[in-house]
Amino acid sequence: MDDILFRHTAIATPHDKSDDFLQRIADSDKDKKLVKQAKDFDANLQSLLKVDVPEGLTDKILLEQSFAIENERIKSNRWHIAIVASIAFVIGITLPLLNNVSYSPADIGEVAMQHVTDEYYFTTKTNEQADLKMVNAKLARYGAHATKDLGEVTYVNYCSFKGTPALHMVMRGEKGQITVFVVPKEAKFVETAEFSNEHLKGVTEKMGNTNVVIVGERDESLQKIRDAMETNIKWDI
Repeated sequence: MDDILFRHTAIATPHDKSDDFLQRIADSDKDKKLVKQAKDFDANLQSLLKVDVPEGLTDKILLEQSFAIENERIKSNRWHIAIVASIAFVIGITLPLLNNVSYSPADIGEVAMQHVTDEYYFTTKTNEQADLKMVNAKLARYGAHATKDLGEVTYVNYCSFKGTPALHMVMRGEKGQITVFVVPKEAKFVETAEFSNEHLKGVTEKMGNTNVVIVGERDESLQKIRDAMETNIKWDI
């Protein structure tokens, strides 16, 4: 084995067991030192690549993938609906169809879970580090005032809750993010006390002149946030 082939083998595969390679190591202290350095470097590299996987990472990845699939399905459905609506308008049947459609109020839990799914990629990467002053500035619109911190608030703003102006607040939970919606009571929704789907669960509480909807992942405890909302918020109405 010549010098060029030996050095290439020593650096690329220092654990090579070929007879020529092992003979070079046995015959030369210099070659033996080179192989040892290559083996030490290889061991250090392997240790750096061994990173502990955070607990629950697999579930988080599966959750994000399922949300991505759901969002693509919604986009596809909206595109098809838009085409159907356009065709109906062109042939002059849109108005008769709308006149015959009866209104059915949406389930508040279903709306909340869909809203969380739609906004997941935005809210999970946002941290406004909202303090009590910021939270109260938004709560005031609904006749509410927090006397103490409700927890680690990463996002707080108004949103359209299926056409109803509502407060959308995201907080840090023990397992993941917890979303709180403050929805005016006059909004026409089917008020469901508890609800869930494959990935999320939630509760609805009447507070002041609103329905407070709390949504988290299936393995998340919602009680701490629920208690904080009931104890630390004063309602004017």
